[in-house]
Amino acid sequence: MKPVKPQQFAQGLQNFLNAIDDTNAKVAPFYSKLRTALNDKTLSEMSDLDFKAILAEFMDANDGYQRAADHLSTLAAPVQLLGLKSNLVDYFRAYVAATKDMTASLETNSKTVDLKKFSRSEQDQDDLMQKINHTVNRILTVPGLRG
Repeated sequence: MKPVKPQQFAQGLQNFLNAIDDTNAKVAPFYSKLRTALNDKTLSEMSDLDFKAILAEFMDANDGYQRAADHLSTLAAPVQLLGLKSNLVDYFRAYVAATKDMTASLETNSKTVDLKKFSRSEQDQDDLMQKINHTVNRILTVPGLRG
């Protein structure tokens, strides 16, 4: 097996991060709208169409995150980064599961949100994103990766 050059891995990692940024940017307004309605206790005033649009966007985001996780898991890494890459894959797969939990907390028929499940997912996503960012930052400090 031919060794992986750090620059090759860096490019694949950048593609992964770009995909996450794109998905985040697309879903953020829908999340904000839902979060505002929950905070203001105005969810019942939201139209069924808006609620369904939020759910659909969450589902699309779940798909985007899953594709990114699949890409990341198949990304070849230099030997010195195998452990960090493995951690990153694990953290991101857990993040994907947390986003799916958030989506599952929305009930379209009754236009309700399981607040306990939703809040737990928010906390899990925040915690996991900190771990993901920390791991990415550690990866980026490896000599030869930014070259």
